[in-house]
Amino acid sequence: MRTTAVPTLIWLSLIAYLVLGSLYSLLSWSSFPLTQTHLVGYLFAFDSMSIEHQILASIRVPRLLSGLIIGANLAIAGALMQGLTRNPLASPSILGINAGAACFMALSTIGVPLLSEVPSVVVASIGGVVSGALVMTLGGFFSARPHPLKLVLAGIAISALLTGVTRASVILADDKAYSVINWLAGSLSSMGWEQWHKLWPVSIVGVFISMYVAKFLNLLALGNDVATSLGLNITLTRFLTCIAVVLLTASCVAVAGPIGFVGMLVPHIAKRLVGTNFHILLPACALLGAGLIAWADALSRAIAFPAETPVGVITALIGTPFFIFLAVRGKS
Repeated sequence: MRTTAVPTLIWLSLIAYLVLGSLYSLLSWSSFPLTQTHLVGYLFAFDSMSIEHQILASIRVPRLLSGLIIGANLAIAGALMQGLTRNPLASPSILGINAGAACFMALSTIGVPLLSEVPSVVVASIGGVVSGALVMTLGGFFSARPHPLKLVLAGIAISALLTGVTRASVILADDKAYSVINWLAGSLSSMGWEQWHKLWPVSIVGVFISMYVAKFLNLLALGNDVATSLGLNITLTRFLTCIAVVLLTASCVAVAGPIGFVGMLVPHIAKRLVGTNFHILLPACALLGAGLIAWADALSRAIAFPAETPVGVITALIGTPFFIFLAVRGKS
């Protein structure tokens, strides 16, 4: 792994990418024109009588903050999955965790007993754990020499099954069908302070665990035998990493629906920029993932303004060609 210091220019570029994306997402494509002057006024001289300040306070700011943390969560989760499985195609969406969380959330929406009485983050976590465990078991992840392609195929199969169950639940949802379909596409349109307060506590726990296991994943990259000889508890590493991935992913799915490909795309870009040392890679993924969602959210409003395209559609359009490229390169 590369352990050399990352040039300051790279970090400044990542921060600039995030800040510019955030500003564009905050101020662009609004029915009421928003300017930098309005933003400065909102931050330092809030006027409750100003419609622009109210839009920023009640709609744009919570939406942006939620989007940033969702992007960071999914990117970190993807990096953890790739480090744990040593599979460049691994991500929460490819390995079925997104599909499981979304399926259980949809079942909760139609009033399935027990699920409908449990907090949404818990429901999504249960779904993510169940689907992730199925994929890893069927894909031979716990065998001595897991095959990367088998794991991906298992993820595709389980995701297809869960997607079918989810669609059936949408049909049964009746009057709630439209909102469920919009949510399943991965949308930030309903983000508010309530969703933000549901999101950040779980995310902090997930990020804390992620940074804790970073040193273990660095050792695991050397191979199971070498890592074990250096004193690494592989079982504990797998357990803690999976807990972090489920927390980071489930919290996002619970509030915004399944937003795919961020967890696969961003870690590859981050590795090119900062190397494979997880202590450095995870913060870089967080910045890149947050910025990607900010830019994608702005683009989702621009495509059919004043209507909105779900941000999950934008990330899929970006991520699908990249996934195909990785799959073809892996076979060559």
